[in-house]
Formats: sequence, C-alpha cells, structure tokens
Amino acid sequence: MDREWKHLKIVKDFFQIQEDGQMPEGSRLLLEAMELKTFEAGQDIVTEGDPPEDGMYIILEGDAHVLVGEDTLVNELSAGDVVGELALIKDGVRKATVRAASPAACANISRKLFLEIADSNRKVYAALLELLYTKTTMMVTERERLKSEIEIASRIQTGFLPKSFERFCELPDVKITARMKPAKGVGGDFYDVFLIDSYRLCFLVADVSGKGVPAALFMTLAKTHIKNYMMLNMPIADVAELVNNRLNEDNEEELFVTAFISVLDTRNNRLTFVNAGHNKPFISRGGEPFVQLGCKGGFVLGIMEEMPYRKQQIDLMPGDRFCLYTDGVTEAFDIDGGMFGDQGMEDSLNGHMADAGEPEIFIEELYKDVEEFARGADQSDDITVVYLAR
Repeated sequence: MDREWKHLKIVKDFFQIQEDGQMPEGSRLLLEAMELKTFEAGQDIVTEGDPPEDGMYIILEGDAHVLVGEDTLVNELSAGDVVGELALIKDGVRKATVRAASPAACANISRKLFLEIADSNRKVYAALLELLYTKTTMMVTERERLKSEIEIASRIQTGFLPKSFERFCELPDVKITARMKPAKGVGGDFYDVFLIDSYRLCFLVADVSGKGVPAALFMTLAKTHIKNYMMLNMPIADVAELVNNRLNEDNEEELFVTAFISVLDTRNNRLTFVNAGHNKPFISRGGEPFVQLGCKGGFVLGIMEEMPYRKQQIDLMPGDRFCLYTDGVTEAFDIDGGMFGDQGMEDSLNGHMADAGEPEIFIEELYKDVEEFARGADQSDDITVVYLAR
C-alpha cells in the first residue's frame, strides 16, 4: 500500500480525481502533501485532549472506534471516513479519541504543513472546504437512503400482519381485533389471527428481543413458522417445540422470542394455549373485572433446542373477555421514569368495562391511557395488543 495508496478508489472519490487523472489544483496540492501512516489495533490515531498538530487523517484501510470520557464508544469508523479535518483550521484540543480497532492505514497531513501550503496557494483552503462539503452531502444522502429503506421495511413488516378481522367475527360469539405500534420504524413485536378450520381460531402475540431491522426479520421468520405448523393441525405444544428448534438454526445474532399462542375451539368453548416466556394475559369472566390469568410460563423460543412446552387449557365462555399484549404496554414509562406496570394495565382495562364488548373501541381506550400516562416521554418499546370478546 505504501506506493499505491494514492490510487485507491477511496482517495479518488474523496479528492474528486477524474478517470484521466485530472483534479482541482487545490486538491492536488493537498493530496501531494499527505503521507501514509499505519496503526496497530488498540493504538490511538488521535487522543482526546491532545493538541491537533498532527492534523487530519483519512482512513484507507481498517476500522476505528470513536471514544469519549472513560472510553465510552460513541461511533465506529471504517475505510473512507475522515478524522480531525477541522483541526487543520481550528484551534483547540481533540474532543475525542479515535482508536484503531484493527490494523489501520491512514493518509495524513499535519496542521503545520497544511497551513504552509495553504498560505502559498489559497486554493488549498477552497479545496478543503469543497471536500468537507462533499463528505457532508454524502452523509446526508446515506442517511436519507437508510431512512427510505427503513420505511420500506416497515411497510413490508406491517403488511404481514392481519388488519381486517371481520371474517373471524363470524364465528359464534367471537369479536376480535389486534394492533401494533412500533417504537421504531420497524419493530420486533408481532401478532397473528387465523382460522385453522371452520370452528378453530388461532390468535397469538409475540415479542422478539432487540429492535430494528434484525428483530423484524427474526419476527417474520417466527411468525411464518408458527402459522405453518399450526395449519398442519399439530398439537400446540409440539408446534412450540418445532418452532423453537427452527429458530435455533443459524441464530448467530442470538435473538429469541417470547410468545403466547392460543387456539379457541368454538364448538366446546375451550381455549388451548402455550406460554413461551410471555406476559400473562388478562381475563374477564362474565362481565367481572379483569385479572391476570394464573397460567404457567415456559421457556422462550430460539435459545435452546429440544425444549418441552406445556399445553394448558381453560374454558372461554360467551360473555368472557381475553387480552394478550406485549411488555411495551406494561413497561411504558412516563417522563419521570415511572412505569405503567401490570396494575396500570389492569386499571385501564377495568376502567373501560362499558366498552369491553367492542374490541376496537376498547383497545383504543387502552392505547390512549398508555399515551396519557407517558406524558410525552419517548416510546421505549413496541406496543402490541390482541383482544378477544365473547
């Protein structure tokens, strides 16, 4: 690299070198003055608090961490990123440490040398400003591209979730709805509602560990496995075991899913379910107040293979209500750090009993209560609810 680094694509892009080798005069002078410097992994490229006399670095190869204070990581850099460009024209000290995370090669120009060539040719100043403008424009463009991709991923994700529940409400004594409000553009929560046959309704809610696109991808995988196995008319505990084993395959990110999977048989009013490490649902019997269901919890999905899961059953009669949710509801925080909690959810459900027979209205009131509790605090987690009224 010692001889060839000035021909790297990174350098050509940064200094706007044309295919025929032509480039602005100021950029040419700046590039000619730069020299190659190498750093071992763990070695500081620049150090917080030091004077910036060593000037600017362009990372040509390797990775680096940006650290402040007691080595708090605030950013990660790689080939093409620039370190300390403002040090060439601004007095002061380094505001952060940039440390090589792997062996790194950088193009460097010292502050003294930059000022010397800039004093003899003012075009060098203009070249630096142009390069900084180009760098900023590229960063903004990349941010817009990522934003656009996240928006597309969000639309794809929500497209997998049922939005119309009318056909399910044609079952005897069944009214059901569901809603998810992601904390970010894409989330890790999911729900599903589908018919196994003409009298059995499967409905579930789940929460993937983590946030953003990785969690959303894992969510899609888990949701697909659950539905596919349930449609094979398998025992619900066997479904949970198979889904768990499938999610363990190639799970390099070590993500996992908590899930509450349930099936209502409208012929005998029997609700069969598996709780894979998920929040206990709330139930109301015949118009009585909501309470948490006293059910057993099982192991989460995706962490350990060959885990057994327990089938549990209750009667869910006409007049009963059943509410599944994720911890984004109970772990919603207000601006003072207070948590909504199980009690907050119970109070909210019981505070709107007059609407308990109308799922859409009922969960809308729950979401409003969570929002009013937060008092403007940022939503810290996805909020998902599945509600069934008989």
